[in-house]
Amino acid sequence: MTTHFNTIGVIGAGAMGRGIAQIAAQAGSQVMLFDKDQQASTRAINDIAAQWDKLVAKGRIDAALAESYKSKLSIPTALHELSPCELV
Repeated sequence: MTTHFNTIGVIGAGAMGRGIAQIAAQAGSQVMLFDKDQQASTRAINDIAAQWDKLVAKGRIDAALAESYKSKLSIPTALHELSPCELV
């Protein structure tokens, strides 16, 4: 059985939040990564993007796929913006 969520909210941009956000985006979900420190969310998304760029450099994924993953990540500015998410 497979369950797919269109939009996922992740609260916390630490190591676990980054991992969840990365895998959810790779699975095809839109991901909203929220942290009370917005700079932490920005750093997390940049780090996730860097991981995908490394996979492109190694030839494991193509650049178009990496860009499609990156387009699935967003940073809400307030916690209530996660309300449309199907899973938080």
